[in-house]
Amino acid sequence: MGEFSLSLVTMNEYYKKQCPDWANDTQLEHDLILGDDSDSLLSCNLLTDMTLGLWDINYFYDFENFYINKKTESPTIGVDMAFTRSTRCFDNHVSRQFSHSKFNPYCMNMNLYKGISCENYYKKYPFSTLMLIMSYYDIPLPKSDIGKELLLACDSAFKGHYASKDFFKKIHTDWLEVLGFGSLVDVLDKRTPNFFYELQKDYGLNEKIRLDENGYLESNINLEAIQSHLDWKLELPDQQFKLYAKRVRDGHKLGAKSIPDMSELISLAFTGKDYVSYTYKG
Repeated sequence: MGEFSLSLVTMNEYYKKQCPDWANDTQLEHDLILGDDSDSLLSCNLLTDMTLGLWDINYFYDFENFYINKKTESPTIGVDMAFTRSTRCFDNHVSRQFSHSKFNPYCMNMNLYKGISCENYYKKYPFSTLMLIMSYYDIPLPKSDIGKELLLACDSAFKGHYASKDFFKKIHTDWLEVLGFGSLVDVLDKRTPNFFYELQKDYGLNEKIRLDENGYLESNINLEAIQSHLDWKLELPDQQFKLYAKRVRDGHKLGAKSIPDMSELISLAFTGKDYVSYTYKG
């Protein structure tokens, strides 16, 4: 790996042992699949930086269609997406409706290791895919408070700390300890939810990534401003992408209609205890 090899971050050993073996193949070339938000992009940039370019973005997935830059023989890794079949991915979503539901064993997802489903949704992993990746690979927290705050603003990882009931706040704090990021409690104690919402606006953290009419990625995420506070290179790929596979996207309340069969599903996430979003072959 790159310069991030040494740090004091320690993911809870039980959870680290549950993670798939492919995550240690950092000396082999892999094609990263970029999603449509800042969590996916910052995570991809970190993975590229720490593997010295061996893991690099070659696909873009807007949760409807897949786009490719160039044909390779490298295995793929989805970043911040819940693929349903035996596809490598890093993810932070709840991907099981019931505790006994089938899941993708190639997905690194703390919710799978904690036994989280729609049945106990309130206990779910409350942070970004970026924080998951940083914890697993022992990437140290940013040195500055603003860097730490940006990390907590990404994917609204700050929210649980300000829950109205101590019970839910403790779930959030306990997950920080699992990741080895317990020190972030002090950062959260100094701020309010409104501070983080303003941070999201100022840095464009909630802005989407999209393809323009010529196949180039564009976004209003303020990477230049964020770069000043993080220790790895941030950039939106400047290569041209072309359509690779056309799919169908859907989302609805549970029970409103049937979810496609597992053989048809590409990705699936329960984005609320009674709401599901998915992409399927169609």
